[in-house]
Amino acid sequence: MPATRIWLKNPLAIFTANTLDARGGLVLEGGIIREVLGLGQTPATPCQQTFDAREHVVLPGLINTHHHFYQTLTRAWAPVVNQPLFPGSRRCTRCGPGSPRPSWSWRPR
Repeated sequence: MPATRIWLKNPLAIFTANTLDARGGLVLEGGIIREVLGLGQTPATPCQQTFDAREHVVLPGLINTHHHFYQTLTRAWAPVVNQPLFPGSRRCTRCGPGSPRPSWSWRPR
């Protein structure tokens, strides 16, 4: 059975970590991002499902959320941005330099 194509349509906000315009949403198929749509664009191939995301924010996969979510809130504050990491953070071997590329990076296929 072929994977279902789902259009996450027109999200309120979307983070792409690059200059791609994704305001029109994403097309997912089999758990993989197949298309990034700019504002006003529609999928190149019809989708079986459409999710109206106009009241939702789309973020990349949250990896190690018990740690990184907390740091997102604390490390973005100017007085601590250049302070050393918390002791537990220094032991995180999967997050430092040389770590594998995050699984959420968008790659056209």
